[in-house]
Amino acid sequence: MTVIVEPTQPEQKNWACVEALSKPVAWHFHWAGNIMRDNKAHLNCGVKICNNFSNPENSLETAFSDLSNFFTAAGISLGGEYDIIVERGNTDCYESYQLDIKADCCRIMAGDSEGIRRAIYYLEDLLLGADGPFLPLGVIKRKPWLRSRISRCFFGPIKRPPLNRDELMDDVDYYPDEYLNRLACEGVNGLWLTVAFSDLCQTSISRLDPDAEKRLTKLRLTVEKCLRYGIKTYIFCIEPRAMAPDNPILMNNPVLKGPTDWDKSHCFCPFSEVAQEYLYDSTNWIFSQVPRLGGMINISFGERATTCMSSDSGRECPICSKKTPGEIIAAALKPMERGIHAAAPEAELISWLYVPENGSGDQIDRTPQMLDIAGKVPENIILQYNFESGGCKEQLGKERHAGDYWRKNRSRTFPRSRRNLRH
Repeated sequence: MTVIVEPTQPEQKNWACVEALSKPVAWHFHWAGNIMRDNKAHLNCGVKICNNFSNPENSLETAFSDLSNFFTAAGISLGGEYDIIVERGNTDCYESYQLDIKADCCRIMAGDSEGIRRAIYYLEDLLLGADGPFLPLGVIKRKPWLRSRISRCFFGPIKRPPLNRDELMDDVDYYPDEYLNRLACEGVNGLWLTVAFSDLCQTSISRLDPDAEKRLTKLRLTVEKCLRYGIKTYIFCIEPRAMAPDNPILMNNPVLKGPTDWDKSHCFCPFSEVAQEYLYDSTNWIFSQVPRLGGMINISFGERATTCMSSDSGRECPICSKKTPGEIIAAALKPMERGIHAAAPEAELISWLYVPENGSGDQIDRTPQMLDIAGKVPENIILQYNFESGGCKEQLGKERHAGDYWRKNRSRTFPRSRRNLRH
């Protein structure tokens, strides 16, 4: 076995990238000069930003501030002759916008605040790509091809061994303003952070964790701060999570007890009335306690044990053994979806099937299971599947099979491990 000696990593508090990305962005203009151009609007004499777009929640304050800073960095006066008029208009869909660029003014039009935000950043991009303070004359219409563009904080802690850090339990600001501004400029409109039902929820069969309110308070603050940049906050979960035999919820409600998984935890059987109520209450509690959450990303199958589906399709459960994979997953998702949308009708529930089989033939072929699940996903739920898993590319005359992040098959390279390696 080859032993790789890795250099000592700096402590997170010493990461220079955190400080760098917390500073205002430095724009770089490659302008040859102010020579007049045909078919261009000239901003040489400065601009005047005329904001006629009604935005009571003031969520566009950060975008207009960025635009003002942009013009200042470019050396373009903010008390000039060229009007940039921002107003409401009819556009194709959410986040779509129109720029009507004329010699004396540029009209920015959108039907919603996020369309205006995207238009402001696009206007900056046009000027960054020009060879001078010029805009092309004409009408530009744009709309998003991907609705939810979700990322994750680049230095947020991962709630798993060996550190098991919970970002909702410390006083670190993982979302500095300038970092959020950079994300917004790049088109990101969602961020996710990790939570667990047991840490946040109160239900008819579970008590509230003593630290729940502290977590909820920080989560609310995070949601509001990110929304100032048009970025929604998504909670990431792996629920309903398998429970240890001595878990009070399981001991008091044995009807939830499914077969054991590799670590002797019991999979969650979702078909009882108690199970349905618990799942509804959990999601409804979070989305009621934290207004304006963007949604929930949930690994319904894979990564860690959840429902009886995690134990060879529930073949050891007297109920789930008679159900198809899609029926098992749907039984868990339906009450979760109802709980979320009863509190937050616009929030998204994304069900992630995290199945990193590498397609090389030495692992279980889960295609029939996945197709059955896909065919039975309840309405109002988004199904997500690993993009690269099962892929194959030929490199240097050899087939390379993709499992998890395009790494080699772990069972061939390293001792087989069932530990969580991602979240």
